[in-house]
Amino acid sequence: MKGHSDNNPPETVWISIYPADNLFFAVGVSPRNQKIVKIFLPQTSREKIQEQVTLEFPHFQLTEKYQPLLKKIVKIYKGDCLDFDRDMLDLSTEKSKNKAGPVPNDFDLKVLGIVAEIPRGEVRTYKEVAESLGGRAWRAVGSAMARNPFPLVIPCHRVVRSDLNLGNYGGGVEMKRELLKKEGVKIKGLRVVRP
Repeated sequence: MKGHSDNNPPETVWISIYPADNLFFAVGVSPRNQKIVKIFLPQTSREKIQEQVTLEFPHFQLTEKYQPLLKKIVKIYKGDCLDFDRDMLDLSTEKSKNKAGPVPNDFDLKVLGIVAEIPRGEVRTYKEVAESLGGRAWRAVGSAMARNPFPLVIPCHRVVRSDLNLGNYGGGVEMKRELLKKEGVKIKGLRVVRP
């Protein structure tokens, strides 16, 4: 895990994997505080999702304990309107000898807070998110979205470019397009059509 030294091995993260509709979903939970440290975007095979898990958390333990949580994440992926208890997310930015918080810094934490409030069926531009923080750092907002450890639950797919082009997404632009369409956002090609 990021932020550890050779003298202090990283904590083991509990991982649950759940198959749904030919996709595999995974979530990582800290045994220290029982909070989610990572939500993985779905992959087309168990091998691919386990590869992503291993890259992020070389020390992990598989468990079925969090499959009910993954069922909720699958519902969000399918476009269902679902309240998700964000208190379950580890939003810490703290750094110590053997661990780093899942959120890299305070700026990212502020961005995630703004993005978490974007209603289902709506989008904001990177620029609008930056302006709501009182600045003009829209590229930094894009970088924070790329580092979002909780996609789907903190809906970074609802943030688009200023020209309303979908822009990038960790799961690919086609996944972003489909997620937005499932939520009722009108899209023509790869561009959002605002009412």
